[in-house]
Amino acid sequence: MIQSLSCGIVIYDEIKEIQSLLPKLKNELSAYDVEWIFVLNHEQDEIRGWISNWLHSQIGECVCLENPSNNLGFARQLLLESCTNEYIYLTDPDIDLVPGNLKKLIQLANNEIINDSNSNFLGYSGTVTHRSENYFIQDTFDFMAQVSKLLPFAFQIQTHKYMVPVDHIPACHVLLNKTLAMKIGGFSSVLKKYGEDLDFTHRAYNEDLRFVFLPSAQVYHWQNLSLAKWFYKIFNMGRIQVPVQKMNYKKGLRYYRLLPLSVLLFCIAISIFYPNLTMLILIGLCAASAFSLGFLGFFLTFIAYSSGELFELLLPLFEYKSEEELKALNANLKNQFFESNRKL
Repeated sequence: MIQSLSCGIVIYDEIKEIQSLLPKLKNELSAYDVEWIFVLNHEQDEIRGWISNWLHSQIGECVCLENPSNNLGFARQLLLESCTNEYIYLTDPDIDLVPGNLKKLIQLANNEIINDSNSNFLGYSGTVTHRSENYFIQDTFDFMAQVSKLLPFAFQIQTHKYMVPVDHIPACHVLLNKTLAMKIGGFSSVLKKYGEDLDFTHRAYNEDLRFVFLPSAQVYHWQNLSLAKWFYKIFNMGRIQVPVQKMNYKKGLRYYRLLPLSVLLFCIAISIFYPNLTMLILIGLCAASAFSLGFLGFFLTFIAYSSGELFELLLPLFEYKSEEELKALNANLKNQFFESNRKL
């Protein structure tokens, strides 16, 4: 039975967000003995210091690790390595909890422990509903959520009616089994900005480990970005698919991850050989977009994502690391982080 667990959060400069999330987390986990671990993942000492002081004022006993290297994969791994419990809940400051839903994940894990202690379930997650204060982006999210009920095209926006095992979940809302997570190597510091959870779940999939998706364990994920920053983020999320596939191809590929790239290449071929048909399709898309901003947003999001995959395929910018280079990188990163001892 889970009576104690760890809660790990990577924080950049989301001061308002963590001030909103932390009280909700404390209330949600009040029945458990919680080990609080925070990685302050920002280059500026002043920002890390302010957040560290505030966290210590809110939680008497917590671990604050300052990570000026600003490496997301390394930060996630620090959370795993630092926790002393069998289970750790990973989340992000821009997550908004729905009361009672995190408890559902813990109860689900408890049932699994009782019924099958040797199961291949690495973690437990639920519906991550995206929200934005940007009207256009919110319409896009609403449209994508409806379409995903019929076609699970986006693994960050999964919609299932019933509890099912899945091969990917985002690291912003997951209850992980530390032992199994460390067994597959945890999170890689090679993924310093994007894709650390994609690589992690890919390796889990190759080791025949799965995640349990509980639809009712819902949280909201705020994406308060400008349109330019949103599409740039999606472009980079598309880009990272290619190196993750290349890094893990020896144990198995997930070809469906490159489906957007395949569709884009097909569309390019159609436009070359059938320009008149392409013009008719574009007119149809423009007409559909005039009636639905959400459809237009979905279309542009798809273009940004698939273009990212194509860009990385033709002009790879990802810096691969050999085993020796990765060891040297990890050693260098470990020399930079330290436990905060700041006082109010």
